[in-house]
Amino acid sequence: MASLRNFINAITNDNKIYTAEDIGSMSGDEFMENEKAIDYQVANLGIPRESDLASSSDVVYVQAYTRDDGTEVKAHYRSKPDGVGGNNYEYSETSTDASANIEQPTVLEGGITYNDYPINKNAGIRNYLDHNINSVAGSFSEQMLNWGVNALGYPLNQNDAVALWNMASNPTGIYNNDYIRKNGTLYNDVDSLTSEYTPYKTKIKNKIKSQFGDVNVPGVVLHENSNVSNVIAHSEELGNFIRNNYADLKSGKEVSGSFRFNGFTNLHNAFGSVDVLSAKTRGNYVDVTLLDTYDFNKNDKNLFVKMGRSAQETGKLNPYFTIVKCRYKLK
Repeated sequence: MASLRNFINAITNDNKIYTAEDIGSMSGDEFMENEKAIDYQVANLGIPRESDLASSSDVVYVQAYTRDDGTEVKAHYRSKPDGVGGNNYEYSETSTDASANIEQPTVLEGGITYNDYPINKNAGIRNYLDHNINSVAGSFSEQMLNWGVNALGYPLNQNDAVALWNMASNPTGIYNNDYIRKNGTLYNDVDSLTSEYTPYKTKIKNKIKSQFGDVNVPGVVLHENSNVSNVIAHSEELGNFIRNNYADLKSGKEVSGSFRFNGFTNLHNAFGSVDVLSAKTRGNYVDVTLLDTYDFNKNDKNLFVKMGRSAQETGKLNPYFTIVKCRYKLK
């Protein structure tokens, strides 16, 4: 357990601790202004959530206040001094006790381990510069895509594509998301899926591992009555998959495989390609279970995919997997 006491940020020379909520509420300009200090905290302490700090004796909570010059200071946490001479940063702001030891590495919702920092203690100036260049590029890509997806997606009737992007780009993770509450269920990881998915868990984990390098990411199961399920059930691409496997399906076999949604459509921008975990007939219907990971292909030449990949590689997007259940009516 690493104590939060006596932490001093060498960039700002103070003991303020940024939480995930602090970072998530920042504007683009605020983030750029504080990025170096945040990066330093990431490397040396991690990024806790407010809930991690709510009952600790190692931090103090500073109420929002206004300085004499009129500058408004938001409420925040600071590392608590231990009273041992040079160990401590002296401060005079009014504060109240709060918070706890944080076990490292600190993993935020969405599966991002902020202590998995790409710069080690022996890195040279070139490594540091390369990291910062990539970090700025990733942040810029995420912000530009975030603006473009939300500004253009809704007018183009690509609501599902917008919703899935926003789950990935939300800096506080994909939890407490209205789209998920209305359309499905959120799971912490593959192992927490219901027994219905037990036969497919190994395949799901292999897919996630190949895309993110880690299986410990949350997942969303979208049910048969969700909007996106209905759109998929009437899509040409799923229809083609069913027709290509019609003989096996009619004979009672369970079919798996993959297919790609084409064009600049809601489904293409939401999923791209999907894996078919299972397709099997039930009366006049085919029950289909699809799997996708929210990621951007490394070698894709499309500019927007490259920007998404840049944001993904620099930790600006939440990794997660999606399972969609839909029912295709045989004609």
